[in-house]
Amino acid sequence: MAIRTLAVLLLLVRPAAALTFKTVDTFTVKGAHGLILIPDNWNGGLFIYAHGYTADARFLKPFPADLTLANIGTKLDTLVLSVLIPTLSGYASATSTFRSVGWDVDDAIKDIENVRRRFVEKYGKPKYTYLWGHSEGGMITSTVIEYLPHTYDGALPMCGPGAGARRNFNGAFDLRVVYEYVCRDVPEARFLCRTCSDGRSRCLADGDCPAGQSCGAAETPGPINDGLTRQCTDFLLAHPDRFSESTTAPGGGFVTGPVAACFGGATPTAVQAARKDLFLRAIQIPPDFITSDLFFATIGLAEVVQHRTNGRHPWGNVGVVYAPPKLDVAEQAALDQGVYRAREDASAVRYMRRFYEPRGRTRSKVITVHALDDGLVIPENEDKYREAFEAAGRSNQLVQLFTSKGGHCGFISEIFPAVGALTDWVEKGKKPSTASVETACPTCSFTVARPGEFGLKVIERRQRGLPVTALVCSAEVGDCPAGAVCSLERHHCR
Repeated sequence: MAIRTLAVLLLLVRPAAALTFKTVDTFTVKGAHGLILIPDNWNGGLFIYAHGYTADARFLKPFPADLTLANIGTKLDTLVLSVLIPTLSGYASATSTFRSVGWDVDDAIKDIENVRRRFVEKYGKPKYTYLWGHSEGGMITSTVIEYLPHTYDGALPMCGPGAGARRNFNGAFDLRVVYEYVCRDVPEARFLCRTCSDGRSRCLADGDCPAGQSCGAAETPGPINDGLTRQCTDFLLAHPDRFSESTTAPGGGFVTGPVAACFGGATPTAVQAARKDLFLRAIQIPPDFITSDLFFATIGLAEVVQHRTNGRHPWGNVGVVYAPPKLDVAEQAALDQGVYRAREDASAVRYMRRFYEPRGRTRSKVITVHALDDGLVIPENEDKYREAFEAAGRSNQLVQLFTSKGGHCGFISEIFPAVGALTDWVEKGKKPSTASVETACPTCSFTVARPGEFGLKVIERRQRGLPVTALVCSAEVGDCPAGAVCSLERHHCR
């Protein structure tokens, strides 16, 4: 999701009245629009920023060439506004729109590398090269430093799905099937487009239809594991104005309407309140993340199936036992018996592992930052990311920081000490800790608290296209699928 809370960034930057850019380089390579900023006081280092998820194709446009510190807050989309931060400390900074929207990790690998190569060709090899990003940009950061393990001196993946795409989209699919189970008796709770009077075109309102036609009844539902029908997916992605990526109403009416029909609004009925309570106890997310999570469990799933994996499914739940700890035994049994079941496709599972499932195989020094109250990309992701580094024998290259608040990528002040901690570690050999970043920012919300096991939130499962022995573990509860155990010698399941 776009990190819209970064609009307050300019109110928090360090005093930089004298900062100017000696270079503002805008360019386009293979449909990806790039930006390089070099401050007058350039210290020879480079940060490349990977932005977070958006399904809005309107984002794919050239960067303005007349950027200054005074206008950058209004000229840049907040999705990439963080590109400013390293320049305040004398670093060159760069970013890319990438050539596509949605789950664009495969494209981003190439587009990030094209940005880096352009910088080297035009301005010389940096003294130090860093990669960082928020949310899906955190996933892209973790991916690129393993695809190019000797290229980046340091990396800062923040609020990212460090457990990997496969596990996180399995979690989104779990959320969707639980929603469909809980709301099964509410026809208005379905996520569907409507059909224009020509019987083919999709719509949400009359104005979406070809001239002279009207928007009629709901389309015929497709399989739940498709996310949405192909026609509805294509309509929404071609009309991003018809859904929203606002943090206050993700998905817009397309998501919030069905959710309200099932769970009620400000004054729900007793039945609606009971449904919502059951859903939240089953899924274990904060209430204010329901629509955010369902945005990804609808439009997010559909974009992958329809535009990335050729109609095949990277997620499935055959053999998964649903027994959320906050449900009683009868509720657990009813849920496990009643949820929709589907089997994954091996080729799509392999795609999701390529783009990406971290292995920890990199030379980069890595710092992660994650809020403990993140209900979209759950902080337990960092548990699996740590296990990947343990399995690779590179635990000494990873420092994990957590904040007590911030939700999904909503921590702002904490970015500055995290960036400083990374550069001090790489350039001065000062390995950071929670205590050291707290000292650097006493008013920040860093905490020594840690999240629990990922496998207690998203069930690890056997999947076609995935050898059990490829799964990392540390002998924690839920680390390995049912029937498998963790080999601590190898930090892999068997």
